[in-house]
Amino acid sequence: MTQIIEDLSTLLRPAKDMLAEVSDREAAVAQVTSQIKNDDAARALFAQVCRFEAPFTASWVHGPGDDSPYLSLELAAASLDDDRYRAQLADIVLSTSTSIPFDYRALAAEKLLQVGAGEFTGALEEVVDSYEPLPVRGLQAKIAVPTDGIDHLFDIPDTVTGRLNILIAASRAKTLESRYLLAGRVLGNGVAETAPEGEPERLILEDVGTTMVSPLDYLVPWDQEFPGENGSNLTLAELMRITLMCGEFQLPDTTVRPILVDFYRSVLRTGGRSIIGLAAGVFHVEHGTLATPSYYYQGRDAILGKGCVIDCVGGAVLQAGSFLGGGYMPILIHTHKHIRKSNQAAASERKQILPCIFAAEAGARYPMDAIGLFETVDYLGRETPYEGIRAIPHAK
Repeated sequence: MTQIIEDLSTLLRPAKDMLAEVSDREAAVAQVTSQIKNDDAARALFAQVCRFEAPFTASWVHGPGDDSPYLSLELAAASLDDDRYRAQLADIVLSTSTSIPFDYRALAAEKLLQVGAGEFTGALEEVVDSYEPLPVRGLQAKIAVPTDGIDHLFDIPDTVTGRLNILIAASRAKTLESRYLLAGRVLGNGVAETAPEGEPERLILEDVGTTMVSPLDYLVPWDQEFPGENGSNLTLAELMRITLMCGEFQLPDTTVRPILVDFYRSVLRTGGRSIIGLAAGVFHVEHGTLATPSYYYQGRDAILGKGCVIDCVGGAVLQAGSFLGGGYMPILIHTHKHIRKSNQAAASERKQILPCIFAAEAGARYPMDAIGLFETVDYLGRETPYEGIRAIPHAK
């Protein structure tokens, strides 16, 4: 039996683009389904896979299914009896694993609502009742932050371990928030708080494909605070800058990279199978004390290529399968523009901005050979040079 489970574990490890090197997909699906149906140890291993635990975080079973975004959820429905299926869905929703993509957790929550929470109702209620919201940095605290005249300054751990620990803590905290949101929606019959209906909201709802998700889930509160070192707190905006500017996060290191991927999955709620490449990332910089929440949505299979950076002061929506840049070409997607009125000092434009939302529709491509700054605001009301890439006015 041990050998059978080892063989199953080996079969479940490859990514979807490598499965053909190991097995025919149809045969692999049949083998996995058969073992899940007939063996408790196989079901326990499959539960690890559904929590995206290492070494299964990129397993081929998390690729697209025949009728849904994730084959693994289809395999669970097809292979487990009603009670075990309910338990598997509840395990995904309630898990504290920081590796589970938010959209995957939400799709499981939707299925759990359909089959009924049953004996897991109490556990869902406990998640809702025990949750403590993360603090948000207030105006007076911002005013007190040290500055060099341009950027505000904050304490950054001076060791790689320290920097990894603050990302791990943030991922755990945001995962608890996601559990809270989805547990409440299961208990409340799937009613999610709605956002004002506009083009960004429509693109998000169209793409994510589950009633358990609200566009507001992707309206990122950059002032949200997370534990730092020595009792200090760091805002999400500060954490994003640390990940972009500290060299260890630009390397394909076997320890660092999984922690960074979990951070993006939990804190920015990037979709399953989405990729933020090496030396790529997202950031938000305050202009004075301004840190208005803005959308960041990155759908399934969407790729922010190597060296491509998005400034999210205005916001960004990357639908499924979109691909921005890559190949270490330096690209900055700028989502706001600095403005200066006549007779004002040039320096005054730093705090006066016109924001907008950068949108990449499903399957859109921002070419690798594009280099430099893409000023999204310049394309408000007119077409960009790239099909499927456009600028959306910022809601007032």
